[in-house]
Amino acid sequence: MRGGSMYTIILVDDERLTLNALAHYIDWEQMSCRVVATASNGRDAMKQIEALQPDILITDVKMPVMDGIELCKQVHTRFPNIQIVFLSGYNEFDYACAALQHGACGYLLKPIDHEELAATMRTVRQRCEQQKNRLNSALLTSGEYLRELLQIGGNLLSGLAEEVTTVYNHHLHLPADNKTFYFVFISIDEYALLAENPLAFDAPSGDFSTVERLEFSIAGLPSFSPGILTKLRDGQWIFITKEADSNALTHWRNQTANAGRSISLFLTDNPQSLLSFTKQWPKMLQMRNQMVAIHGTGLVDKYVENRQVLWRKDPFPRTEHLIAAVQQNRRDQVEEWLHDFYDGGLPPGNISQVFVESVSVFDTVRSAVAANNRHLQDIIEKDSPFFGRLSLMESMQSMKTHMRQILSIMMDELEASPVDRHIEIVNEVCQIIQNNYGQVISIDMLAELIFLSPNYLRTIFKDVTGKTVIEYVTQIRMDHACLMLQETNIRVHEIAKRVGYESPSYFGSIFFKRTGLTPNQYRTHAKKGLRT
Repeated sequence: MRGGSMYTIILVDDERLTLNALAHYIDWEQMSCRVVATASNGRDAMKQIEALQPDILITDVKMPVMDGIELCKQVHTRFPNIQIVFLSGYNEFDYACAALQHGACGYLLKPIDHEELAATMRTVRQRCEQQKNRLNSALLTSGEYLRELLQIGGNLLSGLAEEVTTVYNHHLHLPADNKTFYFVFISIDEYALLAENPLAFDAPSGDFSTVERLEFSIAGLPSFSPGILTKLRDGQWIFITKEADSNALTHWRNQTANAGRSISLFLTDNPQSLLSFTKQWPKMLQMRNQMVAIHGTGLVDKYVENRQVLWRKDPFPRTEHLIAAVQQNRRDQVEEWLHDFYDGGLPPGNISQVFVESVSVFDTVRSAVAANNRHLQDIIEKDSPFFGRLSLMESMQSMKTHMRQILSIMMDELEASPVDRHIEIVNEVCQIIQNNYGQVISIDMLAELIFLSPNYLRTIFKDVTGKTVIEYVTQIRMDHACLMLQETNIRVHEIAKRVGYESPSYFGSIFFKRTGLTPNQYRTHAKKGLRT
């Protein structure tokens, strides 16, 4: 039932001449058949049948070691889809009856009459065709059943599981009493490949999207490796097979462009029954999600039930440190921060928690860095699909790459106009000082408020204003003190407190250094000046 409508045959006869004549002097190809093996007794034939699982068996009835009737019984039990035709030199009704009773679909007398053979083979081929159609229809139904079993869970539907197992055995040429298979869970990661965004994935050429190409590739898996493919939903399939070789599957996958990073394969560790698989399915699905989240897309892995997942132990790193690194264009520090954030394991909950945290971080960075930079805001808004793509991502590695790209765009822009950016930052600091001159102000506190290191702030403040931060704070405080001395009758020690000095004498000495007068002398002069 493979290779179009060319059917395979195994011939069995203990007479060497008859076997030779059957194998080499009959035009099987004209009857759409091909001889794949011969044997001289039932026992040898059984080995060939197990190995090759032909569509048709033509066997002598009387043979040493194991006769045709016994062979027929065993084949009919273990491989019920093989069509059997008997040969006999004995024109005996009993043999004919016994053969037909054990499931043979034809009986030929020796020496073989070619017309009779052609007529019998027409019937056999018809049976093979019907068998093939039945099997295809049963496969479609079993796909529905498998989806149902995985959704509802095995126990309730053990009868259904048996039915599906029978179909799988037929299709995979396994003995009828076989109960176990290997299951491979195939998924297209980050389904729809983030809406085919070229920033994240190579733009495809030609008529088909990357996703369609990957789907075609997955649909072709059964012709690469014998098995049954069932689609569960968009981007997810189960492949049922009698042997799962992860190296062969990896080789198959990597033949398609993009598949190496977009298709993950999870294989059951050992062969198992359909019921046992359906019980493990929720865990397997969960493990796939967790492993892709932690290690990135395109995994090939064995499903191990008691595997430990890398959970996040440390809190997420502080956003202030990231802002400081971006402001100062410290790409090495940005990389360290991204590593701490995305490589520290999966937080309790799931990947959506990482998405929520990432959005929050990005919002904070954007408002701190781009608040007064119209050009940078425009650049970020042009990249507005950022959140949409981020929300589709199933892996922290992809989120990390994505976040690195957007932060890099920010730093490139800041680097292109450092002077403007420094003026912005210094203006912001000056505003903070003017609004809070009456409080305790330190360089550390200011640096923390604007997410910079104190040394970096000292440097750019001096470059832009020509003053140190302390000189500027002192100037603002003295300006306000002078105004109060001129325009109010508030006592000097109260004015000292209002402009941020706990000690009136310290305030007095600073005031004297700047004006050459004590606060009281300044007040007296100012009032005289106003009068004249």
